[in-house]
Amino acid sequence: MNNINQMNNINTFHTDKWQISLSNLPTLSSVKDMYMYDNFVKTFTLPDYTMGEIISNVRGYNIHHPLGGIKMNDSLSPIMIEYKLIENMLNYINMFEYMKAMKYGDTSKFNTEEEYFRKNTVKSINLTMMDNQKRPIAIWRFKDALLTNLSSISLTQGSAEEVTFSTTFSYHEIEYETISINN
Repeated sequence: MNNINQMNNINTFHTDKWQISLSNLPTLSSVKDMYMYDNFVKTFTLPDYTMGEIISNVRGYNIHHPLGGIKMNDSLSPIMIEYKLIENMLNYINMFEYMKAMKYGDTSKFNTEEEYFRKNTVKSINLTMMDNQKRPIAIWRFKDALLTNLSSISLTQGSAEEVTFSTTFSYHEIEYETISINN
């Protein structure tokens, strides 16, 4: 009965009913500084989720079979997040410093106690989906995300347009959780 009531109350999803939060950034020393990322997200691309298949031909007919038995994180597509550049550029600079430190193996400025270099990741990137009343209804969690690309920034004279930059993250696992809303 509850599922029938939920189906009758479903509305169209609107593209502004979501929120991104990063659990940490190894180069930031204070959780308070995460506002530079949580509050300035412009776009987020929920990655595609693919599965291989095997095709068998029986008497001239192609039969499609799922390719099972694959490790959970074998073929995860990257996350892409576009940010609005803040006026002191710190949200870009911190990402640049994180990527540079990882690239050259210098984690001396990291705010972490991680023993293994590969564990200096964003522990969780959370995509919270909301209903039309802006109540959380589901959370996608992308675990152990590693910044793999930081886009260039295009600056233009004589223009007052918003400046943005894009990031790409790989990640180890993806989790999904629905949240019950009590009316």
